Amino acid sequence: MMSPLSVSLFLNADSYNFDIVLFDEASQVRTEDSIGAIMRGSQVIITGDSKQLPPTNFFTANTSENEFDTDENEDDYDDTDGFQSILDESVTVLPERTLRWHYRSRHEHLIAFSNAKVYNNSLITFPSYIDRIPDNGVEYIYVSNGVYDRSGKRNNIVEAKKVADLVFDHFKKFPNRSLGVVTFSEAQQQAVEAAIRQFRLLHQQYDIFFAEDKDESFFVKNLENVQGDERDTIIFSIGYAKDQNGVMYMNFGPLSREGGYRRLNVAITRAKFNVKLVGSIHPTDIDLEKTSVEGVKMLRSYIEFAINGADVLSRELLVSETINVESPFEESVYEFLIKNGYKLATQVGCSGYRIDMAVKHPSLSGIFVLGIECDGATYHSARTARERDRLRQTILEDIGWKIYRIWSTDWVKDPVTEGQKLLEAVHESISGYEKIEPRIDRKAIEQEETLSRSNFVAIEIPVDSKPQAIDSNNPFGFPVYVETDIRKGITANKYIPEKVIRLVVEEEYPIHFELLCKRVAAMYGYQKATAKVQNAVIYIINRNLNNVVVKKADFLWIKDSKQVPVRIPKGDESDRKIEYICVEELAEAMFIIAGTTIGVLPADLFSSTARVFGFNRTGGNINQAMQKACNYLLTTGRVKISAGKIVVP
Repeated sequence: MMSPLSVSLFLNADSYNFDIVLFDEASQVRTEDSIGAIMRGSQVIITGDSKQLPPTNFFTANTSENEFDTDENEDDYDDTDGFQSILDESVTVLPERTLRWHYRSRHEHLIAFSNAKVYNNSLITFPSYIDRIPDNGVEYIYVSNGVYDRSGKRNNIVEAKKVADLVFDHFKKFPNRSLGVVTFSEAQQQAVEAAIRQFRLLHQQYDIFFAEDKDESFFVKNLENVQGDERDTIIFSIGYAKDQNGVMYMNFGPLSREGGYRRLNVAITRAKFNVKLVGSIHPTDIDLEKTSVEGVKMLRSYIEFAINGADVLSRELLVSETINVESPFEESVYEFLIKNGYKLATQVGCSGYRIDMAVKHPSLSGIFVLGIECDGATYHSARTARERDRLRQTILEDIGWKIYRIWSTDWVKDPVTEGQKLLEAVHESISGYEKIEPRIDRKAIEQEETLSRSNFVAIEIPVDSKPQAIDSNNPFGFPVYVETDIRKGITANKYIPEKVIRLVVEEEYPIHFELLCKRVAAMYGYQKATAKVQNAVIYIINRNLNNVVVKKADFLWIKDSKQVPVRIPKGDESDRKIEYICVEELAEAMFIIAGTTIGVLPADLFSSTARVFGFNRTGGNINQAMQKACNYLLTTGRVKISAGKIVVP
């Protein structure tokens, strides 16, 4: 299994030939990248979904080396044309076969919206045995006080905190369900990650749920990189809302671009059990008269769908209150059950495949305890006996249905016996039904709390004291970098060079020599660190401060200092170039960040460390500095690599 470019780079064209070359997620593979792999195969199979993301240069545009312009944002990036994929090219020249059965979603509403709005109801989906109950299907969580910071960080902090609350609520209720978070933008992704880090620092017993060695580990991703992932539950944060002035703009970032509906389609089809759509807007806040973009219109419809259910779909026929039977045989079965006091629904489902009739739970709303299949039109529409008699029932039972089949010949020959069997099946289903409700794995939580207590020193806190709130923008508690006021080195209206230089080093060490010279240049009447300033600083240090200040490589330290201070910028942007931050300081920050997890991938650790220092986009210089810091920690034995992850022993 290799990417197309890896095939071209690492497999010799003369030595490696294959009977079959198979492309997965082909909608994201550029044609020019795929040629090398195609040439090595006798046969090619290209699979993908043209309604999902095409290949774009989105990431290339946002990760250019040494570019840290915070004014540039994914909201402003337009990939209208995108790139032609090998999937787009192949449909015009190769035979095409469409896969129609959809059985990933354990609740039909998870695919019903996309089926109606994107796939023209061409998918065959399977109805859920539950209708609308909490933590299943599609839900909308409205954040009434959420505000989109349009002129600042371009995120929604209040909504991000609500998402973090939902994440930990999920772990309490459903510890065995996998979870993922999807956001509309990278800025909202970072806000959610910060809110989750803050909660984790206060509740470290939950760290087990963030382990990355699981088959379906927890993730926080944005629209651009979630394709291909699936989890039991997906929490989807919109982020965009009215700004501080109460104004709602119709700009929804990548969703507002041509083809943006594909991004929404990807995001809302990632869940197996439950989608929690989190937003700070009402559907009516999206003014359709102010936008003609299909993706934005589709978002409004999806919010309405999450609030009101499948009733908003034009072809919605979920559970009809009218009797809809297809033969006298089905009508006879229906009347028999009604006479025996049971409540029924007929033709249950949203798409082309429906269950003939379903028995409702006598006391729990929205629950079907038994699906009844008759050999009517739906049964005979199947092309093969295997499809009629085994596959459909297998899939329905796999998503929670209990299915009972009645044959028309048996019913006609002996309605009394068949009726008694049916009543027994209904009674057994009702009596054996377990009410679906949130289950909290108390044992797992208690074990984690015990583990947490064993790893930390107990601290006695006065009864009337409260834990100090952690700043979501600085969850690790690093001090803020403050530039030294060299005026404190003035005596008798004159700068004392020795005093000023010592003051700057003491307050900002480890400080790069060039940065030190910039700090004290004004003392010599210059605005820049000229050669004259640098020579003067070297002279003062060598003559008067050699017992106080020590130079290591290009950085100045206080002699015999025992700690490595980590100082971060006050705002979003770094106030120091990466070259002005020494490897020891980067490594210390990296060590502290790694210590808050039980194992982290190097790339994630590098990204988190870079963001701490105000580098929101990582280029070659940033990544190189992070790799040096990591190597420093590995060499000194402060961290180790286990299963490809950085671990603090």
